[in-house]
Amino acid sequence: MVRAQEEERRTISRELHDEVGQSLSALLMELGNLAAVAPRNLEPLQRHLESIRKLAESSVNVARNMALLLRPSMLDDFGLVPALEWHAREVSKRTGMGVSVEADSVSDDLPDSYNTCVYRVVQEALHNCARHAAARSVQIRVRQEPERIFLSVQDDGKGFDAQHVRGLGLVGMEERVNHLGGTFQVRSEPGRGTLLAADLPLAANGRPAPQEASAGTA
Repeated sequence: MVRAQEEERRTISRELHDEVGQSLSALLMELGNLAAVAPRNLEPLQRHLESIRKLAESSVNVARNMALLLRPSMLDDFGLVPALEWHAREVSKRTGMGVSVEADSVSDDLPDSYNTCVYRVVQEALHNCARHAAARSVQIRVRQEPERIFLSVQDDGKGFDAQHVRGLGLVGMEERVNHLGGTFQVRSEPGRGTLLAADLPLAANGRPAPQEASAGTA
């Protein structure tokens, strides 16, 4: 189900970018051409053209953001670290939170399932930080060793009672990590921020560990 969901997101993202996005961009160009030849003394017409241009420009941005949220193309084209750094910048611009990424040791050829898992966990964690935690800063760390990948997301927000509060977002993150044979931990207390930590096993050659193969064939 996870693989099917990601493939569907990838397909819809490409359609939004390639079809809807390009059509709206072409509309913007045509509006610019029309505005250039329209009589300048017809002020109502110019106002209407400018209003349509702003609406088309807003639609381009909405389609672009939807495509990126569904499945950022750089995750497939450039790998995990550039995608995480891009997402951190976007969240910082949108929310004002300071988001840092430390992932220097991560290889460029991780299996797609691992790239997707780490990216989605970070995406959901940052969403929670912005929406619920009232955090000012978030630190994302990804470290790869020969047999494991460690991920942590730590914020300085208001925290919560991790023993009794378990929302769907946290459950979804844990399920993704468990699907790859990993472990997922949440450490938080009211007033003391939150730490999310995931430990994903890798085989010695950097390919998926045997747990993933057995999960995929079950």
